[in-house]
Amino acid sequence: MPAPFNNRRAPVYGKEGMACSSTPIAAAIGRDILKAGGNAVDAAVAMAAVVNVTEPMMSSLGGDMFAMVWQNGKVHGLNGSGRSGSLMTLERVREKYGNSMPAAGAATVNVPGAVDGYLAMHAKFGSMKLADLIEPAAALIEGGFPVGVKIAQVWELGTPILKKFSQGSTDFLPGGRPPAPGDIFRQPDLAKVLRRIGREGREAFYAGEVRDRIVETVSKQGGYLGKKDFDASQADWMNPIRGTYRGHTILEMPPNGQGIVVLEALALLEGFDMAAIFRSDEVQAYHLVLEAIKLAFADACATVADPRFLKAPIENLLKPAYIAARRAAIDQNRSSDNPPAGRVFGDTTYLTVVDRNRMAVSLITSISRPFGSGVVVPGTGIVLSDRLADFEMTAGHPNAVGPGKRVRHTILPAMMLGPDGQLKLSFGCMGGNMQPQGQLQILLNLIDRGMNLQQALDAPRVRVLDGKRISLEPFPMPDLGKRLAAMGHEVVWDGATRTGDGDLGDSFEGSAQAILLGTESLCGASDPRLDGIACPV
Repeated sequence: MPAPFNNRRAPVYGKEGMACSSTPIAAAIGRDILKAGGNAVDAAVAMAAVVNVTEPMMSSLGGDMFAMVWQNGKVHGLNGSGRSGSLMTLERVREKYGNSMPAAGAATVNVPGAVDGYLAMHAKFGSMKLADLIEPAAALIEGGFPVGVKIAQVWELGTPILKKFSQGSTDFLPGGRPPAPGDIFRQPDLAKVLRRIGREGREAFYAGEVRDRIVETVSKQGGYLGKKDFDASQADWMNPIRGTYRGHTILEMPPNGQGIVVLEALALLEGFDMAAIFRSDEVQAYHLVLEAIKLAFADACATVADPRFLKAPIENLLKPAYIAARRAAIDQNRSSDNPPAGRVFGDTTYLTVVDRNRMAVSLITSISRPFGSGVVVPGTGIVLSDRLADFEMTAGHPNAVGPGKRVRHTILPAMMLGPDGQLKLSFGCMGGNMQPQGQLQILLNLIDRGMNLQQALDAPRVRVLDGKRISLEPFPMPDLGKRLAAMGHEVVWDGATRTGDGDLGDSFEGSAQAILLGTESLCGASDPRLDGIACPV
């Protein structure tokens, strides 16, 4: 089947392993760990440490992570999203901010969950010493690394947030400005923290000096964290949720993750002959994709929250009768006007790795928007997340502000099993609310459209924003936007709304990494929308 666009990359093949990341250095280090005898979890931990230093506007020890690990025919889900502080109540936040959560600043900072997640994953599955896995990242940030073109662009977008909430800090703005492409960036304080974690484990981050500095910094700026909030682990193992699409099983993370969006949208679209519709009329196909996403997001916004506070029956969203009723609500000729799909901005790093024994890791880590909360912890090189900006300010809402609570989360690792129940694909797509939308379109490209893996990632994407607003990348169909607009969609073209306030913009269509497992070989692909590569072994 010919590709409907100019595909300029080819998929990469390997036999003994594969590591994919949006940062070439991270992919290369993951490959090196595999070649040294490490397993997929060892490589993923080392890669995660690297992206925390090479993509600091996207990821940090002060952020969150989610992961799936496939081993010996079984999948393990890991939720490393941190909880809100014990001092955070709806009344306190309303008193200071009214009826809207701030988008950044100390009030949006949760207890970081990423470090607990990495440590939990290593403790359960790792085969190499933690210190040896972290050392490549520590040496890299101590000695300095050259900043890439696209990373420099995002760094610049996040600069206003840093200047607003970390005034006087030069940790990430050497000389008062963001690094330019090719500039060497160093952060010796972060190297020290990384090495301490490698030697001492959890205590190096969640107790003592690092914890105290985080709490002090957040408290001075009006946040809601206390020292005791760091005592409990922020990472939990849990079973992924499952859905099916044309004989394949899709694995996603349960609430507080929004993996249900992918599963419900797929179930809605399975009632249409999407392969035939894409062949006969791509505009009609993309209209159906957009409408299915809207419905799935509307349901997720009403049901996805911390399950300790709301045990939402999300399995009901996939029942045949419910799917049939929701599918019937799709007008095949007109755009619907649904509730907002959630924050459109978000900055995240996704990576995936498979080893010689076909253990696989699908991992995503994030501080949310570029440079997160904008709060940098002095003397540590740690940027704190603004994840709690996703809380609702309505009393009784499933995702309402509260103490010790996980917020509804956007980051999504994913996997797909073949009809035989064995792992077929490990993949993910970063980019705020684009994550489930990107995953959905990648799966359609592979299953319905017959694309190879790199084509499936490269293909132009559409994106639901809110209401009737959608964004489009440049498509080879010159009348796509015009025809979708005629159906009632309010079209925004890629890049048209990017601001300079640290928000990636409404129209960024995400960036994906993926590994397809064959009978004898592995196929890797990396999204050209960022700087990534797939490294085979």
